[in-house]
Amino acid sequence: MRLLGHLRLSLWTGALGAIVLYVFFISLARISPGQVVGATAAVTLLATMFLIRSLLLGNELADPGGDPRIRRALNRQRERRGF
Repeated sequence: MRLLGHLRLSLWTGALGAIVLYVFFISLARISPGQVVGATAAVTLLATMFLIRSLLLGNELADPGGDPRIRRALNRQRERRGF
């Protein structure tokens, strides 16, 4: 299961790298994004997917959810064990 998590993280890191490279080369070159419609569409799709993933992940991390008494008990156990 850890391997799948690492592969997923590598996928999203590669997608972010592709987006950054596209923006860099479009700003550096004298090619308008309209001339490379396929690449523009692919990068727009990647950027949209990355944005949705980031929003969902941020929302998931911001909402602790659950019973606060259980969270405090779990935190006490973790602190006792040194985590």
